[in-house]
Amino acid sequence: MTYQAPQYEMFSDLNSRNKDGELINNDEAIRVLKEKFGFTPQVIFDAIQKADQNFNMKTTVNCASGIARWGDIGENIALQLISNDIEFSRDQGQPTLTIVSNNIQIIIMSSNDALGNMDLPISSNCSKGIETKHKIDINKYRNMTGEKLETWVLYYPSRKHEIYQDDAPSLIYELARPMSYIEMDDGKIFPTDHDCRLMFSSDSENEVQSYMSEFADDSVNEDSFEIGYKNASNEK
Repeated sequence: MTYQAPQYEMFSDLNSRNKDGELINNDEAIRVLKEKFGFTPQVIFDAIQKADQNFNMKTTVNCASGIARWGDIGENIALQLISNDIEFSRDQGQPTLTIVSNNIQIIIMSSNDALGNMDLPISSNCSKGIETKHKIDINKYRNMTGEKLETWVLYYPSRKHEIYQDDAPSLIYELARPMSYIEMDDGKIFPTDHDCRLMFSSDSENEVQSYMSEFADDSVNEDSFEIGYKNASNEK
């Protein structure tokens, strides 16, 4: 089995090259989410919860439990949000939600250890491919191109995140707008320099529950395979 690039934290210099801007949480983040994106935080919490329930049914015999979780999160979000104003597509193979009225596209990936931590710069858990790079370039060069569309990343917690040390974790996620990226030697990138981070957490232990199976395996995740799409790239 061939794995892609290691996790973000394995590159010791990335944090020093990754600078985030505005950090918004609590009621203000909820207000921005409703006004700019048109949905509530619970939509994402529900999607993560359902994906975790499926993940907990897996054993180490299933070598794709991590990538299945990524797919389940995207599917459950899309099924809740697809409407006349919110579209789902696989642009060049990469699942993408587009909020047409506000010219926003959202891509989904697991986060590095900075998720929910205001003191650390956020990025993806693993390096990403050309489609993510192209979508971040939309933000990076908007002032020069006049492009109205903007790209946001939905960062969800890896099952290795510290919240899953609890039997009933308080789930967290972020929506962030990357303005640049760090390109690695293999051409893959880590999203960086988010000028806005919207942070959300589920404070009620009873509102969202998820349990870590002693058999569940997160060592193989959405970045572990080159998945082929017809007439598309291999970006996950």
